[in-house]
This record gives sequence, C-alpha cells and structure tokens, in this order.
Amino acid sequence: MPGINLGYAMTLPPKKAIAYFESKGYHIAFDTTAMEDAAHATGFTVSGILKQDVLADINGALGDALKNGQTLAQFKDNLQPVLARKGWIGGGLKADEDGVLEGRQLLPYRLDTIFRTNMQSAYMAGRYQRMMDNAQSRPYWEYDAVMDNRTRPAHAAMNGRVYRCDDPIWDTFFPPNGYNCRCSVRALNARDLSRHPIGLESSEGRLVTVRQPYGMKGQTRPVTAYKDPKTGQLFTPDAGFHLNAGKGYMGNLGQQMLRKGATVPPRIASQAAQAALGQPLMLTAFTADLANWMQQVHGDPALRGDWRYAGALSTAVLDALPEELPNAVVTLPGSAVRDAAMLTPDWLQLPTLLASPDVVLREPDGSLVYVIDQGGAPRAARVALSGGQPTLQSSWSLTPGDDADLKHLPIVTGGWRE
Repeated sequence: MPGINLGYAMTLPPKKAIAYFESKGYHIAFDTTAMEDAAHATGFTVSGILKQDVLADINGALGDALKNGQTLAQFKDNLQPVLARKGWIGGGLKADEDGVLEGRQLLPYRLDTIFRTNMQSAYMAGRYQRMMDNAQSRPYWEYDAVMDNRTRPAHAAMNGRVYRCDDPIWDTFFPPNGYNCRCSVRALNARDLSRHPIGLESSEGRLVTVRQPYGMKGQTRPVTAYKDPKTGQLFTPDAGFHLNAGKGYMGNLGQQMLRKGATVPPRIASQAAQAALGQPLMLTAFTADLANWMQQVHGDPALRGDWRYAGALSTAVLDALPEELPNAVVTLPGSAVRDAAMLTPDWLQLPTLLASPDVVLREPDGSLVYVIDQGGAPRAARVALSGGQPTLQSSWSLTPGDDADLKHLPIVTGGWRE
C-alpha cells in the first residue's frame, strides 16, 4: 500500500483499530460464502471451523498480533500447534454424530488469508475513524490501489478517483474490497485537490443495485455497484465485503450478534440478545443502523429481497409458548418494509419494541403481537412464527379501536398499562 507501512503500524497500539477488532463477535459457517453483510465489518467468520474454542484461539491470536506487532510468521507459528493439537489441521473432514461431514482442513495459506484480511480490515477501520475526525481539514478522499501486476482490474479502475468524505460511495467501497485487497484511501485538502490530475467526482447517478451470487449455489442478494461513466463497467466488492469496515461497527455488531444467535439454541440466542440490546448505547446504534437500512429498502424496489435481523424473542416469551421454537432470532424481510405505506416511527423504533414490550399477545394463527406505549404513543408489531422462524410482518401505531380489539387476545407475557 503506497504511503502505508502496515508492518510498522502493527507494532503500534492503534486504539481505534484494536477497539474495532475486539468488538468482533464469532460466526460459525460451513462455507466461506455464508458470511453475511457485516461479517467483515464487525464479525469474524472462519469457514469450515465449527468449534467456538477454535474460533476463540484464532481471535485471540489475531488480537495478540494487533497489540504486540507480531509478524505473519509469528502468528502462524503460535496458532498452528494449537489447531493441530485439536485436530483441525492435517485431519481433513470430520463426521458429526449424524454422520454428516463438517469442517475442512485449515491449511497455512488459509491462515495467510485470515491474518491479512483481518489485519487490513482492522487497520482500515481505524484509519476511517481518524480520517472522519480530520474531515473538516481534509474532506476529499482518493482511492489508492497498489497498481502492480497483482492489482485486480476492477480495483485499478478506481485508482486515483476522488470523492468527498460524505459521498455515498464510501459506504460500500471503502477498502478492503475483497480477500487480500491492498487498496487504501488518502485524505486530501483543498490545495491537494487543486493539483490533482483528475479532480473531484461525485457518485451521483453512478451507483446501481445489482444481484451478486452469494451463499448457496444459485442464491443471490442485492448489492451496490459502481458504474464507470466511460466504460459502463460495473465494480462490486467481493461477496461479503460490501460494507465500510469502520462506519457502523457498533450497529453492525448487533447484527453479527443476532446472526450468530440464529445458529445456536434459542435460549442462548435470547439471553445474548437481551444482554447486548439491554445496553442503551448498543440499542441506540443498532436501532439507527436498522432504520437506515429500512429507509434504503423502502426507497429501492431492488432491495425487496434483502433482509436484516430486528431482535429476538425473550426467554420469558420462549418459556410461555406451548411449542418449542428452533430459533429465537426475529428476521425483518425487505418485502415487509417495502409493503409498508410509509415508515412511521413505529417502524423505525422496532428494536426497542421487540426488546422491551409492555405486553406480548397471541393471535389465533399463532402470531405474536408486541405492544408498547412510550410517551402516550402506543404502537404494535406482528411477528409470525410459521416454520419456527420468527419473522416480522408488520408494524403500526395503535388507535383506541385497535387497543380494544387486541385486549381480547390471550397474553403471553407482560400486561396492559392502566
């Protein structure tokens, strides 16, 4: 990376990079393509490793590397014996109790990828925060690719382009934009810009939504692409890298926590969600992040197939239900957001409603209705439980008539305010 000595940076204690890295959670997946939107921003996914103690070993080794300035060789030397003792390298695939093959060999080249990707993500997240702190003096940001024989053509096409720090392009294209991406961003002042050979550009009219292969074979999801005005070529970050690593790490951490919760027993997920979203700072950031996504979806038909997590059923609700659910995490599909006539405050405050309802009711079809009254503005949300997957269907502000109708429904938890 021109102008950046990452090896030297790793010998320093960059507090913001470490804070970002240590805010990462764990995600378990069978496939590298199973990483969700914020996995590289605030989560940590290692494909083929299904044991949380192994993930903790890798996470701890990366934390030590950040704090102590370890080299790649030291990182691998310290970690490989641990993984070998636990049978995760050199043993190939393993069968679980049902005879299903799981895991894969974690070979040294994969450790290289893990190390470089996380180091670059952590470094760039800290750099983004520093650049934002200095945005008043240096508001113009230049995309900087390495421009050697290993630079991806799409990344090379972005080299030298300058956009304002608040241009929407940085929401998606702030590096890293793929595995082993070495791109960076330079901050310029007005004098620098006046001497720049290309000058200031705007992404207005150049950001389009496309479907990118993701997850299982044949599965796609909407992502933002940059359309080159001269060639018409579309540039999209690699799957899983289309979020700015440093922009919303607190809110994205909430998504990562719930994403992990969707893979574990429901009570564990519920307890984790209650503990995390019970923190006012986390709940505020998570709510703002989800509201921003909803506003994007509501204004863009192409995002109808996208989705996010909105919260989780509480342990009290799980205990009160006569049936045992396989999942406690509540999914918010983009289709439900698109079908809303308008995004009223009840929509934009959904995480608060799901985390702290006054009363939870049960409809005849089995759906749950969450009700909360804050500041004399009662609102409700409906969560369907069909197929064992809690899915938010609708949200609305309550009128006196609605209130009367709902009071006929059986109470699952909580109670009506007098």
